Amino acid sequence: MKISLFGTGFVGHVLARELADRAHTVTAVARHPDPQLAPRIRTIAGSVHDPAVVAEATAGADIIVSALSPLVGGGLPAGTRVLATAADAIGARLGLVGSSAVLPVTPGGPRHADTEGFPDWLADRVSAHQQTLDLLGDTPGTLSWFYLAAAGEFGSHVRGVRTGQYRRSTTAQVSDENGRSRIGVDDYSIAFADEIDTPTVHRGWLTVGY
Repeated sequence: MKISLFGTGFVGHVLARELADRAHTVTAVARHPDPQLAPRIRTIAGSVHDPAVVAEATAGADIIVSALSPLVGGGLPAGTRVLATAADAIGARLGLVGSSAVLPVTPGGPRHADTEGFPDWLADRVSAHQQTLDLLGDTPGTLSWFYLAAAGEFGSHVRGVRTGQYRRSTTAQVSDENGRSRIGVDDYSIAFADEIDTPTVHRGWLTVGY
């Protein structure tokens, strides 16, 4: 498949590599593309808010992926609106790198962001992701999209190791037998690429963890 990926940060550059390793044709777009991306990954330096860049990067794409930062470059909701419009126009599926903060910790329970002890300094990021998820729900029914949230413990500070294992849920965070919700970036990228290769969610969210 031909895949256009926007954002080559902590998740984006790992996901780009995973997709390219699966023989997909990957175009990665960022204001400053990761210079360590493999030569087989086409890179475009530019902004999601530049119509010419978006048109060039998504031409003929089967999948458009957003690995955009929630707060940088105009914010995640604005970038998502651009990519959703582009994907719907060409009949591409849209996939987003999501946050567990806006998902329930247990089925029917509160969002992670609404639980005791959740860091206040993440409020802007939570708001960006919630706005994005709400925006996706309001997109035309012709647009196929999925929002894949990582586990509660996820980020450059807990990079983890590649195991090739993960569990999925469409009702709440995935937690292990000790109540920890966590996953490494390599295994998250495997899960994301698996959802691209074998779609299971249409216009909805899912999450993964160990």
